[in-house]
Amino acid sequence: MPDAGRADLDILVIGGGNAALNTAITARHAGRSVLVLESAPVAFRGGNSRHTRDIRYAHDGPSRYVTGPYPEEEFWDDLLRVTHGMTNEELARLTIRESADIADWGQANGVRWQLP
Repeated sequence: MPDAGRADLDILVIGGGNAALNTAITARHAGRSVLVLESAPVAFRGGNSRHTRDIRYAHDGPSRYVTGPYPEEEFWDDLLRVTHGMTNEELARLTIRESADIADWGQANGVRWQLP
């Protein structure tokens, strides 16, 4: 196990949920040294990931992980609805467009997707 007190550690990620693990993966790809601290028992690691029904990302049609298309405009409309219009459109649309490769990115980084 890495020494948690190392002076050369670049990133310390507290918790092992979706955002934390994506942050750790992205930081490692950027060449940073990363330590993830997770206190959950093995069966509960991954945060609320095990409670999510679907992954949401922009896509043109069905794939191994999704059953139909989810175009940018539909994603945007859904985001507006759940945020009651309180969102930054420029940032949201960038995030929606960049989400298109998340299934492949996740799988390439050890994410085990559950089939629909």
